[in-house]
Amino acid sequence: MRTVAILIAAAFVSSCAQTKDVAEEIVGVSTPWEETNAIADTCGSEKLQHLLGHSITEFDAANYDGPVRVLGVNDIYTEDYRPERLNIFVDANGTVVNLYCQ
Repeated sequence: MRTVAILIAAAFVSSCAQTKDVAEEIVGVSTPWEETNAIADTCGSEKLQHLLGHSITEFDAANYDGPVRVLGVNDIYTEDYRPERLNIFVDANGTVVNLYCQ
């Protein structure tokens, strides 16, 4: 009985994963890690593209005039639209992997 329950749970989880993959293909859903700077540069992100691939410690927040948030791989964040806000995404090592306005 326990084996059957485990198999049913595994089938359910795998079907959810497949549904998500199909949805991404159809709708074109992207994550912040895959997004490009398609949003207008309302926060000055174009001037900071040199940070890509470098440590977040190279970002001088004291000399940046505007709201900034630095987000890691598993961070939870709101998706409210604030065009003047700079979002900087870093990987587990603190390396900047993406930045854009929103």
